[in-house]
Amino acid sequence: MGEKGLVIGVEFAPRVAREFIEKVARVRRNVVPYIADARESFKFASFGKVDVVYCDIAQQDQTEIAIENCARNLRTGGRLILIVKSRSIDVLRDPKEVFREESSKLERHGLTVEKVIELSPFDKDHALISALWNAA
Repeated sequence: MGEKGLVIGVEFAPRVAREFIEKVARVRRNVVPYIADARESFKFASFGKVDVVYCDIAQQDQTEIAIENCARNLRTGGRLILIVKSRSIDVLRDPKEVFREESSKLERHGLTVEKVIELSPFDKDHALISALWNAA
């Protein structure tokens, strides 16, 4: 993406938001920090379409939140990077099954899943899903 793309960094937790502003947004001119709940994508849709949506939240409906953010904010051909925390979705199911199900949700909503990378041993029961937004 380089320096030409636009990134809207949405963070809800005050401490993490402060660190994000100090360590990232002040250094990178194309990063716009926004302190909000990611479920409220309508609040930051006025920035226009972005090139990348990076979603790293621990919620049972994390994939649906990511999809909504893509629908409102991601340009066609843009990329979603979704960190799936399988234990936040279902503590009893096999993480691989959760990753497959969340990938299928993305595809049903206009995304093309390119990669699913399990993040063990760095983050147990987590995966990174990289997908392209195809919806108009």
